[in-house]
Amino acid sequence: MRAKFFASGSFDGITDVREEILHGWKVSYDRGYRTPDFKKPVVTDLYLRTQKEEELLAIAVPYMERLYTFLQNDTFWITLLDRDGVILKLVGSDTMLKELAATGLIEGSNRGSDAPYGGLFHLVFTYKKPFILVSTEHASSIDDNLAGGACPIVDPETKEILGFIAVSGHWWYSHLHTLGLAVIAAEAISKQYALEKATKRLYAMSQSLKKVNSRLYTTLDSIKTGIIYCNEEGTVKVINEGAVKLLGIKKDLKDVPGTNVCPYFDSKLSMDKIAANTKNGETYCYELVSSGCPDFVYKRNYLLYCYIRRINIGEKEQEYIITLSKQTEAHLNATKMIYAEPTFSFDDIIGSSDAIRQVKTIAELGAAHNPSILITGESGTGKELFAQSIHNASSRRNGPFVAINCGAIPRTLIESELFGYEKGAFTGADKKGHPGKFELANGGTLFLDEIGDMPYDVQVTLLRVLQTQTVTRIGGTKPIQIDVRIVSATNKDLRKCIENHTFREDLYYRLNVFTIPLPPLRERGRDIEEIARYFLTVYNKIYNKHVADISEDVLRAFHAYRWPGNIRELENVMERAVILCKRDYVTLIDIPDAIGRRADKAAPPLAVGWPLRHEREQIESALKEHKGNMSHAAKELGMSRPTLYKRVKEYGIDKRKFE
Repeated sequence: MRAKFFASGSFDGITDVREEILHGWKVSYDRGYRTPDFKKPVVTDLYLRTQKEEELLAIAVPYMERLYTFLQNDTFWITLLDRDGVILKLVGSDTMLKELAATGLIEGSNRGSDAPYGGLFHLVFTYKKPFILVSTEHASSIDDNLAGGACPIVDPETKEILGFIAVSGHWWYSHLHTLGLAVIAAEAISKQYALEKATKRLYAMSQSLKKVNSRLYTTLDSIKTGIIYCNEEGTVKVINEGAVKLLGIKKDLKDVPGTNVCPYFDSKLSMDKIAANTKNGETYCYELVSSGCPDFVYKRNYLLYCYIRRINIGEKEQEYIITLSKQTEAHLNATKMIYAEPTFSFDDIIGSSDAIRQVKTIAELGAAHNPSILITGESGTGKELFAQSIHNASSRRNGPFVAINCGAIPRTLIESELFGYEKGAFTGADKKGHPGKFELANGGTLFLDEIGDMPYDVQVTLLRVLQTQTVTRIGGTKPIQIDVRIVSATNKDLRKCIENHTFREDLYYRLNVFTIPLPPLRERGRDIEEIARYFLTVYNKIYNKHVADISEDVLRAFHAYRWPGNIRELENVMERAVILCKRDYVTLIDIPDAIGRRADKAAPPLAVGWPLRHEREQIESALKEHKGNMSHAAKELGMSRPTLYKRVKEYGIDKRKFE
C-alpha cells in the first residue's frame, strides 16, 4: 500500500489504512520525498533545548528510566520530545541507541512539524492525542521493523502541551499495551509537573508571606496604640510593642504569644464577658483600671481604654482584636475641637447659582435670630463652613465657637466630653475635674457635627440639657446654667434613623427648629467652575505653580460628573491637577479618568456674564438633553425651576419641541 502511494502520490485503490496514517504519508510526499527511503531528520541545538526544558527533563527522566527497567527488553526504548517535537532524551540499551542513531533517531533531531516526513512523532504532534504506529504504517521503510505508541504530556492546570513521550520497540515484541504504557507515563509526568509547580508556588507564597508578616510586625511595633490578637480561649496570637508598654508587661515581646490575655487585665475581664458583649458584632469598650496579676504587670496610675471586636473565622470559631489607648491619647484623637476663632463668613462661600444663593439667604436669616439650626447635606458640601458663617453672622460672634464630631468619640468618652466631670468621678479622671463642651461654648455656639452618629442613650441627656439649658457634670449634683446656641449637622436622613430607632424623635424636633439643606455640588451648575478656579488659585500659591486656566473639555467633564464627594472631591481633583499640569492650563490628562471620560457628555456650566445668546443656547441644549423635563434641565443649569420657566418665557423658547 505504502509503495503504491509513493509511486503515484494517489490514494486510489488504497484501503484499510487509517486516515491519520495516510495524512503522514501525504506530508512526506508533499515535501518532495517520492520514496519511503529518504534522508535523516534535521538535528537542532540540543544544549539550548535541554536548558530551556530543564524542569520537564528533571521530572520525566526518572519516570522513563523506571519504565525502561519495567519493560526488561533491550529492543525497547523510550523517547521524550519537547513541545516543538525535538527529541530531548532517549532511554534504552547501548546497542539499541546505536541502531537508532544509524537511522537518524538521535537526541536533538526534529520530529515535529518541521520533520522531513510524517512519522509517529509528527502525527502525535499534529493531532495532539495518543497514537500508535506498527511496521509499514510508518512513512519510512527505515522504521518497518518498529512499532511505537506516543502521547502528549499536558499541564493539568493550563491544558498546555509540555512535550511528548513515546514507548517504541521491534514490532514483533510490541502489543497494544505499548500505547497504554506511553499514556500512563505521560499522565504520571503531568501530575508530577503540576505537583512541583504547586509546591514552588506555595514556597513563593510562603516567602512572600514572610516578607508581609515582617512588614506587618514592624508596622505594628511602630504604632503607639496597643494591639492584641487572640483566639476565643484568650490565647495571644499577635501583640505589638505598644500593648506590652501600655499594659506594663514584664515579659519580652516574643514570649507573650501563646500566653493567656486575661491575666494582663484586671480580674473583672474574662473571655466569657468579652464573648457576651461582642456576640452581635458590637465593639466592646472596656475601661482598664488595675491589674489582678502583679507578677506580670507593673503598677499603673493611668486609665486605659480597651476596644474589643470579634472576628468570625468560621461558623463556630471566633477570634478577637483588642486595641488599647491611654485616656489622654483618646481625648486628643476623639474630640477634634476647634478652639481658634472661626474664620469663615458667608462672603467666603463661593457660588452664584440660584441654589446656593437661596441657601445663603436662609442661613443668614437663621443666623440673625437664635433658633437651633440643623444643617443637612451630603459629605463634602460644606456643612462646617456654613456653621462657622452662621456663628460669625450672629450676635454670638464674639463668643466661643466649639465644634465636636459626635461620630469620632468612643462611647465611654462622649458624656464626659459633652457634659464634663467632677474630680474623682471615675478612675483616671483629672484631679481638678474637667468642663464639658457645653460649658466651654457658653455664650457662643456649639457645633455638633455628625449628630446622627450620637449613641442613642446619650441622646436622652442631650435632650434634657437642651430643654433646661443646664448641664450637670458626671459625678456632680449641681446644675450649671448655660447659654449655648446649637448648630448640628448630618449627612444622614434623620427621619429614617427615627424609623430605625437609632435617633430620638423628640431630640430631632428640638434640633430641627430651623433646617438648612445644602445642595450637592452636581446641582449647583455654574458654581462648579467658580469653585474649581478658586482652588486653582489656592494650589498655584501652595505649589508655586502658574497654571492660568482650565480647558473647556475639563469644564464639560466637571459639569457632567456626579461629584459624590462634592466640594471636598473637587478640591482634591484640582490639587492633583495643579501638581500634574505641565502646561499653563489644566487639560483632561491632568484629571482622573473617571471624570475625564465624561467630557463629551455635557456642555460647560453657564458662566457668569455670558452673553444672552449663549445662555439661550445652554437652556435649549439642556432641554434637548432632558427631553423637555424642566426639573432635570434646571438642575443641570444650576437654577431653580421658576427661574428656568422665567428664562424660557423671556427667550420665547418653545419647550414642547424638545418633549
